[in-house]
Amino acid sequence: MVGSANSRKRVYISCRAIFSGNNAQVRKQKKVKELVEESKKSLQTLLQDLGHDTVIAILRSLLEGKIFESEIRAKIEFPELFRSSTIRDVQRQASEADAANSTAEALDEITSQDGEQLDREEDGVEPEELEDGVPTIAPVLYPMQEPQGKLPSLYPSYLPYQTQHLILNTTQQILEECCFNFASISMPSVLQQKRWDCSTAGELTQWTKAFRKGKGRPYTAALDFKDKELLKEVSNLRHTAVHRLPTTARGVSQLLKSATVFAQYLQDGLRAAQLEELQSDVDSKIKAMELNKNVLEDTASSKLQDIQRQREELDRMEAKLIEEILQGDLDNKALIGQLLEDSVRGIFRLQRDATNKDCRKDHEGKEENEENEGDEENEGDEENEGDEENEGDEENEEDKDRDEEKHNGEDEVKEEDEVEGGKDSEETQGEERKVEENEHRQSQDKENS
Repeated sequence: MVGSANSRKRVYISCRAIFSGNNAQVRKQKKVKELVEESKKSLQTLLQDLGHDTVIAILRSLLEGKIFESEIRAKIEFPELFRSSTIRDVQRQASEADAANSTAEALDEITSQDGEQLDREEDGVEPEELEDGVPTIAPVLYPMQEPQGKLPSLYPSYLPYQTQHLILNTTQQILEECCFNFASISMPSVLQQKRWDCSTAGELTQWTKAFRKGKGRPYTAALDFKDKELLKEVSNLRHTAVHRLPTTARGVSQLLKSATVFAQYLQDGLRAAQLEELQSDVDSKIKAMELNKNVLEDTASSKLQDIQRQREELDRMEAKLIEEILQGDLDNKALIGQLLEDSVRGIFRLQRDATNKDCRKDHEGKEENEENEGDEENEGDEENEGDEENEGDEENEEDKDRDEEKHNGEDEVKEEDEVEGGKDSEETQGEERKVEENEHRQSQDKENS
């Protein structure tokens, strides 16, 4: 398999519209290069990302596998591209319906005014015209695209207006040619009456009005329209082209389908086939365009989810940051408050201490004065008491002296007795030693003999 699965998918999405219809059957490398070169501007990003040679090789592989020819093969090759959800389909159908209703309202107003103008023309009154020759009409209503969620809706699908105008103008001219050719055979009196000598002489809405009135009865079987809505659709094609009314891509396809059926009723097989081929090509391009829209929406939705997750994370980070700075501010405020409270207590404690010290000094001074006064009084009392005590003390001392003298005399007597006793004891001990010495000498003498 040439190229990665993702590269092949990108090439298929980008080139499906290019290689549709007859181009889906191209196989030669030279022709593939030519088609790529013709759409080089729209494929610029793809060519830059994958490289020119790689894109050509992948295209040839897809063409040989008939992926562009068959939607069934494409679904097998790229199943994820064709998945859809019921909710999304309902939303797209609703957007298509809203756009169709808006267009229908504008067409009804245009039809009413154009009908009055046609009636005046038949009465010989010329219609009012603008500078460009287009009859005056009410303002055209443009369908609005409402955003879906946070992403803009890519639906309904619209072709570039220049493309739409070219398709519808060309289709209108083809149908006018069909009508003129049909009238040349079945309605010559109408051509003579209107003095129409070519297909551009009669406008499409004039032809449809003539058919409604039943003119051209020789071909009644061909013009026996069971549904008059077909003529209305053909008239709407003309109004959309002439009045530059934007319509959805599917609306353009529906107008082409009505034009094809109308050409078949007029038995113009060649032009009917051409219109059918054009409708088929338009449908193919619409599918390619909507496939690309689906991929864009899916990719955007996936990226949006990633962005949402990142946004939530950033929100959490922001909330945390705010919480941190608020908490930091509270902590700093508490610190400053504590420091100031300590300062206040320290400053005013010194003042209180100084004040208390002064108070204590004053109090102590008063106490000293009181004490001094008390001391002077006490000194007089103490002197009187002292004199009395001294007299008593002197008497007591005399008694003590007498007692001491008596006691000392007794001690002297005791000492004399002790001295005498000691002398007697010493004499006794000396005699005992002499006796022991004599006994010892006698025992030695015996031993020697």
